[in-house]
Amino acid sequence: MTGTTEPSAPEYPAEPAPGHGEALALAAGLLTVVLWSSNFPVIRYAARDYSPDHLALLRCLFAAAALAVYAVGARMRLPEWRDWPVFIGFGVSGMALSSLGLAYGLQTVSAGAGAFIIGTIPVFSALMARGFLAERLGGLGWAGIAVSAGGTALIALGEGEGLRVGWGVLFLLASAFCQSIFYVFQKPYLRRYSPIEITCYIVWSGALSLLVFLPGLPGELAAAGWGPTLALAYQGVFPVALAFVTWSVALKRAKAARVTSLVYLMPLLSTAIAYVWLAEVPAALSLLGGLTAIAGVAILNVWGK
Repeated sequence: MTGTTEPSAPEYPAEPAPGHGEALALAAGLLTVVLWSSNFPVIRYAARDYSPDHLALLRCLFAAAALAVYAVGARMRLPEWRDWPVFIGFGVSGMALSSLGLAYGLQTVSAGAGAFIIGTIPVFSALMARGFLAERLGGLGWAGIAVSAGGTALIALGEGEGLRVGWGVLFLLASAFCQSIFYVFQKPYLRRYSPIEITCYIVWSGALSLLVFLPGLPGELAAAGWGPTLALAYQGVFPVALAFVTWSVALKRAKAARVTSLVYLMPLLSTAIAYVWLAEVPAALSLLGGLTAIAGVAILNVWGK
């Protein structure tokens, strides 16, 4: 959930039979979720020394470089020419704009609250699939969306000042919306490309589109020091590149429903990491709203479709 290029849910093969490999798969899935959860505290930490534009650019460049190393080693093919405009559009939406939304939003919103907001991506995806792909939603699906929206409103009030909603929440909602565009409309391309190929294409396209912010980056690199820069390098290598591999392993060796349920732990893990690392505690209203929002997403995913 990445501006963090978190893999969406392709059409899975037949569920594997239970066995000793399933424990390893669930461990791989849990590792993935821990890596994704660390995204939000890392951005909060790096935002102390980098402007939002340069933060988004740098994390995407590190991710693009890590995936380029993989692509060369695997001799990965490039997309067909007819598909380049689509993947560029996916990169601008699912990587560049979503990364900018994260970078700007987490300037003022706590890491835990930010993770709860990004966790509402399935709500945006369901609404777009309903509007553009004619996918049906049951009554519980709409109820889940309503519950999630109410939880997000509580987060906004908890992270704002009184009854005024801060811009940070709106930026994070925009980030979630931009990521959901990619998750919904990539489905037809999963028939011709593997998920790792699509991930590489959108990360590279997103990084290229963010090069407009290259002026001024060398100065911030020199002033920031090693800590924030290494934190962003970690983001590119681990929550994007490595996490995709561990997620794929988990989905291949265990039941998809069991693995994907681990994603609901992400906001809580992000809150815990931010508390231990940054001594950051979200407001009580934000935490209540976050739990409500994730409950709505669970209702939508489990019973609503």
